[in-house]
Amino acid sequence: MISLKGEKITLRSVKRSDLEFFKNWRNSAEIWNNNTQFILLNMEHQNSWFKTLNDPEAKKKMFAIINKTKTPIGICGLIQIDSENKNAKVAIIIGRTDLHSHGIGTESLDLLLTYGFERLKIHRIEAEVLEFNKKSKNFFQKSGFKLDATFRDYMFRNGKYWKLFSLSKLSHD
Repeated sequence: MISLKGEKITLRSVKRSDLEFFKNWRNSAEIWNNNTQFILLNMEHQNSWFKTLNDPEAKKKMFAIINKTKTPIGICGLIQIDSENKNAKVAIIIGRTDLHSHGIGTESLDLLLTYGFERLKIHRIEAEVLEFNKKSKNFFQKSGFKLDATFRDYMFRNGKYWKLFSLSKLSHD
């Protein structure tokens, strides 16, 4: 089991007991609206996803974000890991929305970047952000991510098309 410790939070390997939390957070209107996935999750989806985490060929490393009382408050990880080209995408959700803007996302991202760049020897980590999610775009830019591309009319949501921004950070940035 992997554990990455910060000052406010710890990232630890995902446990089956976390799945209900993750499903509820991801399906909440506030979180779902800012996510690029189209479907709402059920426990069948969660259990199938959980089985893939321990696959030696898995191209993702996922972590539960837990507070000092060991309560899950979010999920994050590196996904679509491309070992050959040393690339990955970052995924991060602070499921407890009352804890947004308290530095938990920043600390989680810092721990993930250190893990990705130093332990996995990844060269480039990418984040995808929908146009209307200005808070997330600013969050990644404050952490040193640079805008690489803008995909026009990427997603239809709430009656209109939105752009998708691709931002990345390199290991030497």
